[in-house]
Amino acid sequence: MKTFEQIILLLVSGQGLLLSIALLSSILKKNYSNFFLGIITTIVTLEILNTWAIRASYHSIENSFPFWVLGSYLSFPPALWFFLKFNTRPTFQLKSKHYLLFAPAFIEIIVELFSFYYNKLMRANYSLIENSVWFTLTEIVPVIAMIFVLVIFAKELNRLNNRLKKNSNAKNKFLQISKLYIFFSIFSLLTIFWILITIFNVQLFTFIEVTLLLFLFMLGYIGYFKPSFFDIPKILKNEIIREKFSQYDDEKELKRLKNIFENEKIFKQKKLSLKDVSTHLNLPERYVSSIIKAYHNTTFTSFVNSFRVADVIQRIKDPKESNKTLIGIAMESGFNSKSSFNSIFKATTGKNPSSFLKR
Repeated sequence: MKTFEQIILLLVSGQGLLLSIALLSSILKKNYSNFFLGIITTIVTLEILNTWAIRASYHSIENSFPFWVLGSYLSFPPALWFFLKFNTRPTFQLKSKHYLLFAPAFIEIIVELFSFYYNKLMRANYSLIENSVWFTLTEIVPVIAMIFVLVIFAKELNRLNNRLKKNSNAKNKFLQISKLYIFFSIFSLLTIFWILITIFNVQLFTFIEVTLLLFLFMLGYIGYFKPSFFDIPKILKNEIIREKFSQYDDEKELKRLKNIFENEKIFKQKKLSLKDVSTHLNLPERYVSSIIKAYHNTTFTSFVNSFRVADVIQRIKDPKESNKTLIGIAMESGFNSKSSFNSIFKATTGKNPSSFLKR
């Protein structure tokens, strides 16, 4: 049974290391959200690997490397805070000074490594954790910091919930931030266990092991089958662009956009492009695209086609248009060909044009 447990711990640790490397390497693409999540998974992985090391008596091996000191708990709160920032405030800018939050963790690792090799060389048996000041700085302080970060996490979730409620166009509203709820629940549970063990000396190591194992297994499984899970919530993606155009009034520009489509019927222009509409409104293309995506939850092309299909349906019901063919009406509504009209009409209404006429 003991050997089986050690195998499970090693397998999950291996998966965790691969996942951590993948997440940490995302910094090359400036995906900071995944990078800081990678720091968290690295700490969790090292904790599980250390559990294996204890059970396998690895610590007593003469030339063992103290990998466990690399998983400083002091790096957990800032990593979670940055992960939260990049998932809830997409315009957040990482600055050099922010990395100073990891300085305490770096110092702890250096001191721990020095202590480990000093004991090896001098045949000493000094334990830093038995020093009350060191214990407070490396065990109590991270717990307090985690509580603080989780309070901020809860406030951000509440803010996003309120925004989703107001956004009637948001698709699969709360599924968009389900990832954040999952992480918040897991980290809250781990922090509760952490408090009980560190402050109240309650023996919950088995519960922590199971929680960490499930956490890594879940992330590994999701990372393989649904990597988009690690993307920032869709509702926030457009803010990155729209923040650059804060000088524009969304409500005012949406009314102008609505006017040129509903009253001026600009959609009837063949091969209408985003550039054409943007030029007509005297607005940047990226801004027009972002407000269509944010407020209508669709792409520019689909937005244009929805007006064309609606115009065709309205006109084929009009007795004054009875002398025209269906394709003729479609061409006048802005479609370029019979095939594109048929496919777009079916995609929009769920029926072929001919079937729709027979209703």
